[in-house]
Amino acid sequence: MTTNDLVALSVLAFVLIAAVLEWATGRSANGGRTAKDWQIAGLTTFMMIAVQRPLVLFLIGAGLSLMWPGSAGSLAWLESTYFWPTLIAFFCLEELIHGAGHYFAHCRRPKARWAQLAQAVFKHSHRPHHLSGSDDRGRLTATQTFTNGWLWWLIMPNYWFQLLCLYLGLTEVFLWGTVTKGLWAAHTHAGWNYDLYFHNHRWAWVRKTMWALAHVFTFPTQHHHHHARGRNSARNVCGSLALYDWLIFDTLAIEKEAPAIYGWRQSEREQRSVLYRYFNLDLRKYL
Repeated sequence: MTTNDLVALSVLAFVLIAAVLEWATGRSANGGRTAKDWQIAGLTTFMMIAVQRPLVLFLIGAGLSLMWPGSAGSLAWLESTYFWPTLIAFFCLEELIHGAGHYFAHCRRPKARWAQLAQAVFKHSHRPHHLSGSDDRGRLTATQTFTNGWLWWLIMPNYWFQLLCLYLGLTEVFLWGTVTKGLWAAHTHAGWNYDLYFHNHRWAWVRKTMWALAHVFTFPTQHHHHHARGRNSARNVCGSLALYDWLIFDTLAIEKEAPAIYGWRQSEREQRSVLYRYFNLDLRKYL
């Protein structure tokens, strides 16, 4: 098993455990999660592990071996000499790159035509991530972590950055950094709102501490509001470090209650066909 496989399977195991717990507690019932949601979650997870991650790693290796012969493993010394600074730098930079790509998929329409086309691809590829359950009854669950259109894994720059670091020899950094981020992302998509307990605590110092922490880290309810149908659906675009939402993208939103309605409205065809959700390339809606 490669390090790339280990990362994907570790996060997948957590997602499956969380999904089973959500199903057992009834969170997926009554339209909270439909059969089509489970099917597209399985399809996107399979494609990520079996096709997209290996493909991106292959393209990086093939490209660099031509442009920079001997580059494979060339930064291994950095990991062995400065492991913790390199791990922290990897995590923070990867999250910033991810936040920028995700922000682009949600921000206002740019003026330049080429940028409008690029954003349409991002928006359209990201749309399946925001389709959940039956209209007005959908719930956010951990299986949503990997759900996106088929192009998402190929256009998001942070995925290329992750695997570039792996190719250059930052194996342990890639392993621990990516697993940590993946597990955090899975936990913010799960049906948990434990942070509300602290946001609404009767002691002021607990509430203030939680408020401060929510400016640094992304907690479940913050990301739940990103998946809500309302004023916050384009906010909280960072999966782990809310610090960037606060200081860079100006997208931080901290609420003290869970959203009322999750998920964007779905077309009839999106409700009916998993393959249409995942593979269609009709960009007209966003142009």
